[in-house]
Amino acid sequence: MKIVREEAQSGKKIYDIREHPGEILIFDENSKKIATLETKLVSSKVVSIFEKIKEATIGTFAIPVAEDLMKELLCTQIKAGSLRKADLFLMIYDRISPTTPDLGFSIKSMLGSSSTLLNASGATNFVYKIVNKKVNAKGINSIEGSSKVRDRIRKIEENGAKLEYLQMDSSDFEKNLRMIDTMFPQMIAEAAKFFYEGKGRTLEEVTASLHDDDVLKEKFRLSKNDYAYKIKSFLMNIALGMTPVKEWDGFTRAHGGYIIVKEDGELVCYHLYNRDQFQEYLFENTKFDTPSTSRHKFGSIYEENGEQFIKLNLQIRFIK
Repeated sequence: MKIVREEAQSGKKIYDIREHPGEILIFDENSKKIATLETKLVSSKVVSIFEKIKEATIGTFAIPVAEDLMKELLCTQIKAGSLRKADLFLMIYDRISPTTPDLGFSIKSMLGSSSTLLNASGATNFVYKIVNKKVNAKGINSIEGSSKVRDRIRKIEENGAKLEYLQMDSSDFEKNLRMIDTMFPQMIAEAAKFFYEGKGRTLEEVTASLHDDDVLKEKFRLSKNDYAYKIKSFLMNIALGMTPVKEWDGFTRAHGGYIIVKEDGELVCYHLYNRDQFQEYLFENTKFDTPSTSRHKFGSIYEENGEQFIKLNLQIRFIK
């Protein structure tokens, strides 16, 4: 019925798309009408913008028609702030209630490079102790290349050493993960380690590796479905409210769901009424990824009090 956007510079704007067919009425936060646009004008420009995006061959580029449309829609910024899960709010008619709630939706685009579900930061670092044997840290840290973290882990293990999860860099993120399960920090740490060991890339593949690991079988005594349930809960919480850098209260922020922009421009909405389907979508369409080691300070062996450690970073991206 209505679309609500809130911007840091210009405040809240309400776009009524139902009151007058063929028109978009724009109101400010005080319910004062400030502009009117024809729907067909917006639709034609959106088609042109989509074509320009698909034609682009460089990472960053200008689209004058998009800038013009933003001005006509009184938009001053494209996306929500990094700490906000909802990109926009929709007033919908809920046939089940029936009510007209404002629900926050996060938008993910399959155009261009694949979107991240969990962004890498210093807060997503996990610390592992190198046990069983001391390794040549200088030699291993000198390994370079696009797969250097994976190659370094392989070299550590070829030397007869192992990685033993110790702790997380962020106490807030650790507390958040413990809300899923008290042992979940260790579970996801093992999952990240399996990824860097080459035991799977997608969330589905790594979940299977967790179940097949003999040490974890003895430690957790969980079935494959148990692991999948916990991983799906983690993905859902990350998608709808939890962030690594702030202690989470358990409430969802993008509490309506997700809007996915497919490569052909089609929009797919996963509403939280479709909770099971949404969790399954996240589980089947996400993968681990390796972010910048220099920016997030991980992937190199370091020593403290005569013992060796290495940090691995957790980043989760949608499968293109």
